[in-house]
Amino acid sequence: MVKSRVEVLHRNLGPSSIWNQSGEVPRLSPDRTRHLIAMFFENIHPLHPFLDRHEFESRASAPTLQADLANGVSWTALYYTVLALGCEFDGGGSFAPGDGEAWSLFKVALDLYPRVLLLNTDLLEVQAITAMAVFCLNLSGTQIQGKIISEAARVAQRAFLNKASTSSDAIIRSRAFWVVYYIEKTVTFHHGTTSFIVDCDIGSPIPIVQEAVFGDFDWFLTSVRLARLYSRTFTDLFSISATNNSKTAYLAKINQLERLLEQQCRTIPPQFQPGTKLRPQTFSHPCEIAAALRVHYHYHELKIALHRLKLHVTRDQSSSQSPSDMIDMMKSARAVIDLTRVIYQEPSTPFFVMIFMPLTALFILFDLVIHYPAHPDARSNIVLLESVTGYFSALEYATSGYLPGSMLIQFASIARAFHSSSHPAHVEDINNGNSMGTTLGHPSPETLGTGSSTNSQIPWEVKPDLKNPRDILDCLTIRSPTRSSYFPLDISMFADSRLTPGLEIMDLFGGPLPGVDFFSASN
Repeated sequence: MVKSRVEVLHRNLGPSSIWNQSGEVPRLSPDRTRHLIAMFFENIHPLHPFLDRHEFESRASAPTLQADLANGVSWTALYYTVLALGCEFDGGGSFAPGDGEAWSLFKVALDLYPRVLLLNTDLLEVQAITAMAVFCLNLSGTQIQGKIISEAARVAQRAFLNKASTSSDAIIRSRAFWVVYYIEKTVTFHHGTTSFIVDCDIGSPIPIVQEAVFGDFDWFLTSVRLARLYSRTFTDLFSISATNNSKTAYLAKINQLERLLEQQCRTIPPQFQPGTKLRPQTFSHPCEIAAALRVHYHYHELKIALHRLKLHVTRDQSSSQSPSDMIDMMKSARAVIDLTRVIYQEPSTPFFVMIFMPLTALFILFDLVIHYPAHPDARSNIVLLESVTGYFSALEYATSGYLPGSMLIQFASIARAFHSSSHPAHVEDINNGNSMGTTLGHPSPETLGTGSSTNSQIPWEVKPDLKNPRDILDCLTIRSPTRSSYFPLDISMFADSRLTPGLEIMDLFGGPLPGVDFFSASN
């Protein structure tokens, strides 16, 4: 079993069955088509407003539609992806890739994807790839998410959407670019990969998008600002060039980004503002709840990354800030779990919201309970662990077993058993001034390594004493900014001394294994 887990990084599983030809094109009645398009524009588009609704609906209802679909590759890909997104929200989606009515529609667009990339790139091509990127934000699209989103970023710049324009479609060009910007910047941060979009080469203005304004909350502008914070955080703290900073400069950057994050938070209306209780009954539309969840989770993800990194940077020195950083990180993890009560466990819910952040919080609280079982909040943390593992068990039921979330119940059981068997007199308290990282190794140089290779992009990496069980646990928990906070126990990802891009969710749950295709698609 251990050998299969280690060798998983070195195996080529071959092309996914997702890319198989779709076969017969699904045929929908005009009423069904209009309904799915309306579902898309009412429930998906306000969160990703990259289209002109009037223009799209006019072309989709024109008498020349069949001729347009036969002759326009990009239009066909966009048209069927919009139908797929509307169908997914309307109950025709599936958690498993390749299954369900929504995927049968999306497969039509996916078949055309290589041809779209070969065309002369303009706005329509960007919109087609962007629509596909939005579809891939859910659980069933995770396998091809990175490929589609990276191409969306590439074609957006190839079509010069990042530049200011004076053409008649300047506003919709700006909208499309900033939607791509938000998706690409946030997803690359989650996965710990480098963004394709260069911030210093952007001249496109941020337009006002009325359908993305909920009361006094401008979701579109807020999403762009948050994406910019993600970009700055990665560039200033987690890029290769950032590893040349001194500790003083590093901590100054962390503090600056924390201030910017809090300033951004204060500009958000109270109903949507992170740090306040999210009350679903105060929202009038599902889009508002979805936007609020994303804002809260983006805020807490950045908070967790910054606090975890600060603890790592200051682990070899006594710091009065360490306990507060640890407590703030714990509060963010607790807030993330509390928000699972308002998450719709539906195929259309983004992977980041439904799985990524709750799983992040689960591992953080588990880590804290194991390290600090005598802390006053340990009992309530265990209760929250049991709550979030119950959430994942419900998710396993919702996915008909596709996502084996019930196995995570063991984390709550282990934490409770460990807490019950621990003796407070012999356990390190979180309030004694020591952070999780202070037991690692010895003081390191003032500057980061500047050798020819910094594979893991980790500042001040210290070689742990593998004879010390505590050091072994710490070396599993103090890792890269985007992965350490989320998957502290997944040592197989570092089997060959490198970070793997992307979230290996199936590997986390014990796969993939030789000869098993977790992403088999039905044709």
